[in-house]
Amino acid sequence: MPGPGTTKSKSKSKTSRPKPSTSSISTQREAFVDDIDQSEGWDTAVNILCDYFELPDLTTRSGLKRVHANFDSIYRRLDKAYNDYSDNERILGGIIGIFAKMCTDAILRDKLFRAGFLSKLIPLLYNNTCRHMALRALSTVTHHGGSETRVEIAKKTPALLEIIHENPSDPKVAELAIVVLSHAIGAVLDAETTPDPKIIKTVDFPQVLRTIIAQLKRPTTSYYLISHAVGLLGAATQRCSKEYKSFPPALSFLVAILRCRDINHRCEGLGGLIRYNHQSAEDDLRQADPRKMMSAVQRGFPKRLNDVLMQYGPERCDVYLTLSCTKDHTAAMMQNAQDRDFFKLGKVLARLILMTEFSIAEGMFQSQNPVTGQPEVIDVGLPYTMWSDALPHCAKALRSKGELDLADIIDLKYHIMKARIPAAVEHAKHAIKRSPEVAYFYYAITMTADLELGLRFAKKGLKAKQITPFVRFGLLRRAVDHAGTLGIQILTSPQGYHGEQKWDEGVAFLTSALEDAKTFIENAPPDSRQMKNMLNWYIILTLTMKGSEMSHELKELDDTRDKLQLAEEFSAFYGYPIPNTVMRLTRQLLLSTYSSAAKEWGDVISRFDDENAGYDGSELSKEKREDDLAAWLDNLHVDEGESESHPRGCSHPKVNVNSVSLYRCSWCGNPSAVLRKCSGCSKTRYCDAACQKLHWATHKNACKAS
Repeated sequence: MPGPGTTKSKSKSKTSRPKPSTSSISTQREAFVDDIDQSEGWDTAVNILCDYFELPDLTTRSGLKRVHANFDSIYRRLDKAYNDYSDNERILGGIIGIFAKMCTDAILRDKLFRAGFLSKLIPLLYNNTCRHMALRALSTVTHHGGSETRVEIAKKTPALLEIIHENPSDPKVAELAIVVLSHAIGAVLDAETTPDPKIIKTVDFPQVLRTIIAQLKRPTTSYYLISHAVGLLGAATQRCSKEYKSFPPALSFLVAILRCRDINHRCEGLGGLIRYNHQSAEDDLRQADPRKMMSAVQRGFPKRLNDVLMQYGPERCDVYLTLSCTKDHTAAMMQNAQDRDFFKLGKVLARLILMTEFSIAEGMFQSQNPVTGQPEVIDVGLPYTMWSDALPHCAKALRSKGELDLADIIDLKYHIMKARIPAAVEHAKHAIKRSPEVAYFYYAITMTADLELGLRFAKKGLKAKQITPFVRFGLLRRAVDHAGTLGIQILTSPQGYHGEQKWDEGVAFLTSALEDAKTFIENAPPDSRQMKNMLNWYIILTLTMKGSEMSHELKELDDTRDKLQLAEEFSAFYGYPIPNTVMRLTRQLLLSTYSSAAKEWGDVISRFDDENAGYDGSELSKEKREDDLAAWLDNLHVDEGESESHPRGCSHPKVNVNSVSLYRCSWCGNPSAVLRKCSGCSKTRYCDAACQKLHWATHKNACKAS
């Protein structure tokens, strides 16, 4: 092997070392080997190698740039040493550590993998001396690696499972191996495209599940292992739902993790449970059928349901509003066939639209064919055939007489009925500029597929003065759906998991959704078609946000469960099938498993919480020295004047739930990370100038005082 002076190096100084004699090279080699053999920790061994090979500082970007410039030479020397000293475990492990550090740079990582880095590393997993070193190197690579690199490592899952099973008395092996599996398998299962079946077969996920669950139940399991196990088990549920169904302890663990103190991990568990139900879930696309409802009413309400309606006020309930609007709508259409007065019809329809969701039933003018006895469409001389197509004519008539708000309400309803949501959104935005107090305009915008936009306008609409009960509950329902979905998306995404600000924002979304769900179920009609969905959200979010505050038996939710039972009884009575939405399936799984999961995993969750809160990492000196190397592997300094562009490691931020107010508009309560501060006091935050202006009357005294 050539000595450090045989190849010119720019890494240490501009002056090259003089070329040593053959005898001095031999002596130097022996000293280099002896120094490594006598070193106590891996970090010392790695430092000796770095000095010997005159490597630049691998903890700085400038050092990695110098490796880029001399990669072929540096790799050739390290590779030769690896082969020449293949019987020296300390040298092999040290060189692998250097390669692992280079892998924090994406370009160097790809070059090393093409050169066969992984094939050098995997055999060291079976070496007692190098095993921890090799696992730490793999951990570093998977933390910093790209998806292709992680997929390649995922293919080595059988080897990682094997060393876990062969080393049952070494908890550090299980910890590091599961950390590696978490990031590597996650890259396979999180792929946007369907994973390669060959890779899935190689990974052998059923065995992965059993191995992780077995390790989680061991008394030596560390916080680091559990936190990564939560990540992997939560991420894999959608791709591997069959495997979870065949192995209930894995699902039970995800339910139990909702009892841990750390809301980060509670949300990971929730995300996993929701994804588990995605493939078998149904969409809630069913619409109210007034004929079924009328038939049910004529049969008579069961006493339990009747008592509930009477207590709430029957004229305020959905059944009354739907049937009365259907009756009024039919009568108005028949009158229009006689008088052709679209202004009059428009006034009636605008009123009905603000009363209930299914206010404008589709229909047409028909008569019975005297020959066939079948109904057939008749022409009554109107400029429309289908009743919904009367709406544009009504809007035109209203607008011609200055009833601009009513005309816009009619137009928006027509857009919504025809599923022209983008057109409805743009129309509503223009209407709001003229009449910002009409809540229905905001309601139309909440139909958008843009969840943040929909949520912002739902929260603003709830502050509008011209609002009916139907529109208010519709806005609350949309606010819950949008905020809940956004919160879960953020808290289960890589951007959310590795970014503290994103986590705070995600918690703010869930907090907002929980508040609005509570308002809905306390005030909406008990027979509301949306009551079931709001109760599902409320139960799921309560368990997620309150964590271990909930009892094992969930007695705190007894009243909520009774309301849910009532809501489902109303649906059954009205003849509406109850769709198995993803939220319904998730709620059912939580409630049916929660008590047993809390008992089964109670000790594990308690240990997890204790380590999370106060674990100081004090270990035996040998393990501490290995941790020094782990710190070196993870350490990277950004040189002065340079921006950070290397791949970030996987951080695990901790969130203070009380900080969520920083992400809520002080006027409408909309959760967002892009709020503007009040320039006067810097304490209140707003969606925009409109919210700030509306809040000023309330805020100005406090602002001036500050």
